[in-house]
Amino acid sequence: MSQTTASITDDALDLLRATHERINHMRVLFNSIIKDMKHGKSRDIEELANLVSFLGYDWANYVDCEVEKMQKALDAAEVAK
Repeated sequence: MSQTTASITDDALDLLRATHERINHMRVLFNSIIKDMKHGKSRDIEELANLVSFLGYDWANYVDCEVEKMQKALDAAEVAK
């Protein structure tokens, strides 16, 4: 089933909204690392940094897959014109 350019645009906007939310989550995690360092405890820095790293890698992979999928749908929609 071929997607219309309008539905592809909706998918792209949804991806941008979700990316904004994910970036805010990562910002909170980075702030947690800074607070942990400032208070001299530094007990959770490694775990928090690993979590940020995982989330960044995971989201980048997801976005790459979604962009590829949208590009294929756009190419198919262009051919169908």
